[in-house]
Amino acid sequence: MTDRRRVGLLVNPTAGRGAGRSAGSHVLRTLRALGHDVSDLSSPDLPTAGLARAAVAQFDALVVVGGDGVVHTGVQAVAGTTTALGIVPAGTGNDVARGLGLPLGDPASSAQRVARALHEGRHRAVDAVRVHHAGGSGWYASILASGVDALVNERANSWRWPRGPARYTLAALRELAVVRGVGVRVTLDGVAFERECLLVAVANTRCYGGGMLMAPDADPADGLLDVVVVDALPPVAALRLLPTVRRGAHLGLPVVHVHRARSVRLEHLGGAHRPRPHADGEPLGDLPVTCDVVAGALRVLA
Repeated sequence: MTDRRRVGLLVNPTAGRGAGRSAGSHVLRTLRALGHDVSDLSSPDLPTAGLARAAVAQFDALVVVGGDGVVHTGVQAVAGTTTALGIVPAGTGNDVARGLGLPLGDPASSAQRVARALHEGRHRAVDAVRVHHAGGSGWYASILASGVDALVNERANSWRWPRGPARYTLAALRELAVVRGVGVRVTLDGVAFERECLLVAVANTRCYGGGMLMAPDADPADGLLDVVVVDALPPVAALRLLPTVRRGAHLGLPVVHVHRARSVRLEHLGGAHRPRPHADGEPLGDLPVTCDVVAGALRVLA
């Protein structure tokens, strides 16, 4: 398919210390050179999910340039629709792109790849997760964090230094040094259990936190969620766990439990310690949350 396509472009110019701005300009020039009708939807403040979803209904594809935040915005806009999503990773973590197997480290090459895929009409259907929480509902593409991992993400987002995945590592060291367990009721496809947890990660893809392989066996095209439950641990034991998670070697440990389900509900069992869940690195409303995988809900240009 080589005909003219209508494309929305959403760029985070501050991503990756300015890499987003230059990559966005390259994407815009490349797509227009191929004859596509490109509308730049970018603004100093990224559009809300609702505005983006309304805007992209007119487009054949939405191309997002930046880190996981702008990808998350794009997912809100196109999940469950026929509009394809193009991703040019140019941010700090890039975990959504990494989890989908997209190449990292060269935004210009990624821009060319997306442009070719759009020009030739190539896309890959992958799953997305419909999530309902205390603040409303939405979508995510990678992993929902609900325990100490959510605290790590919140702290990392509050820092401007260091750049790259090292920010997540340092934030993890800070939070795990004072770690506390959280009482959670987990319901998997209608079957519930209760546990004092360090974290419960509800994963559609393999990694978060700048490449930490929390769910190394997760497949974003199998119609299932990998639910990784880590039992409550004292700080020293939690710190020792961190390097095993970085390389995905934690699944065989007795404190780690992996389940698979199509629908997952998480509820607090009480207590003052209530981490706010994050999905694709973005904060959600408080628990309870319900996550339902929707097979093939995203059409990713590839």
